[in-house]
Amino acid sequence: MEALVRENIRKLEVKLKPLLHEGPLAPYLNTLEQKTKVKREQLALGFFGIVCIYLMLGSAADFVCNFLGFVYPAYASVIAIESPQHQDDTEWLIYWVVYGTFGFAEYFGHHFFHSLWLYWLLKCGFLVWLMVPGQKGGSFVLYHRFIRSFVLKHRPVVEKYMKVDMRYEQIQHLRWEGRKF
Repeated sequence: MEALVRENIRKLEVKLKPLLHEGPLAPYLNTLEQKTKVKREQLALGFFGIVCIYLMLGSAADFVCNFLGFVYPAYASVIAIESPQHQDDTEWLIYWVVYGTFGFAEYFGHHFFHSLWLYWLLKCGFLVWLMVPGQKGGSFVLYHRFIRSFVLKHRPVVEKYMKVDMRYEQIQHLRWEGRKF
């Protein structure tokens, strides 16, 4: 078991190296690394450990978790909207659909979920998994396995009662700031 944990930590360190050496926090990590004589990868893992412990025991863990699950995706969504590619728009729209669905389900299980001492840590991990891009990301998996099929199955009934038919072909001619819907 110990060997498996060490191997996973090593893999994580390899993936973090480019981010830690060239990312926006690189100058600060460089200063910390020089002053403490501890590698920046280990500093990042230590910080990660502190955040995990705080999410289990901290008094404002709900705020920290929801902050992490909202701020970066909101920022990335604005950047995606402003980019000329449409794939990133779709990925972040799927994130928000899954995030909203999870929030709706969380509302009904509020008392049960919030009584679990690991809840905020698990929720934060879940939200990070939702943010993973591509087909291995949580948003893609949950949307295509559950949400999409549920919505498509019930779409005729919903449209019948709402008298809304949002077929792509019917609204394709509309324009919003020069972009086709």
